[in-house]
Amino acid sequence: MAEPVLARYEGLLIDMDGVVYLDSRPISDAIDFVREARERGKRVLFLTNNSRYTVKEYAARLRSMGLECDSECIFTSAVATADYIAENLSPRGRKAFVIGGDGLREELRRVGLELVEGEQAKWAELVVVGWDVELTYEKLKVGCLAIYRGAEFIGSNPDSSFPSPEGIWPGAGAIIACLEKATGRKATVVGKPNIFMMQLALARLGTAPDRTLMIGDRLETDVLGGWRAGMDTCLVLTGVTRREDLEGFEPRPDYVVESLKELL
Repeated sequence: MAEPVLARYEGLLIDMDGVVYLDSRPISDAIDFVREARERGKRVLFLTNNSRYTVKEYAARLRSMGLECDSECIFTSAVATADYIAENLSPRGRKAFVIGGDGLREELRRVGLELVEGEQAKWAELVVVGWDVELTYEKLKVGCLAIYRGAEFIGSNPDSSFPSPEGIWPGAGAIIACLEKATGRKATVVGKPNIFMMQLALARLGTAPDRTLMIGDRLETDVLGGWRAGMDTCLVLTGVTRREDLEGFEPRPDYVVESLKELL
C-alpha cells in the first residue's frame, strides 16, 4: 500500500479563503483534515493573502469552526506587508494612506506608520492598498493624488478576485490594478507569491521547504509562491480555481484534489 501524501511532510502552510472556509462557512472536509493532520504531529500555519481582518479575528473565526487556534497559528499578507515596510522603508513616523481593512491598519501601526485621512492623505509618503469592501471613488482619488506626488505604492496581495458562497467578488488585486492604470505606476506587492512572504511563513512554521506542503486554491499565488520557495504544492478545488484552469499553467501543482481528505 502506498504511503499517504501527508506522511511525506512535517509542516503544512494552508491558505484559508476557499480552502478552510468560504466567507464564514466552514468547509467540513478541510476542518476534519486539519484536525487529523495535527493528530499525526504535523505543524500547521494558516497563511492568507486576505489583509482585511486582524490576526486575532482570524484565530477567533477558526476557533468558532472547531479548530484550536491562537494568533501564532495565523500569518497574513498584512503582517508580511508591515514587515516588508519595516525592513525596507524606515516607516517610523512616516505618513501613510491606507485603502484596506482593520487587519492592514493594525499591522501598519505596529511598525510605526502614522495613518492619515482627508487633506493630509493627498500628501502621504506611502499608499498601502489591500482588500477594501468599503471602497469609494474618493479613496481611489486620494490614493491616486498621493502616488502622483511621489508616495511609495505598496499592495498587500495580488488576488484579483475573492471566493464567496454567492460567487466571485473583486479582490485586492483589482483595486491595485485600478490605481496602477490611473497612475502609470506599478505597486510593490508583498503577499503570495512574493518570496518575501513565503520565507517569513516558513521561518514561523519552523520546517524545511522540502518537508513542507503549501495548500491553496489559487495557481497564481499559492502554487506559484510555494514553488518559488522550494515547497511541494497542493491545489484544492474548493475555491477559485477549476480543473480546466490547470491547462497551460506552469509550474504544475504536485497534487490536485477535490477534497483535502484525499491527502490522508
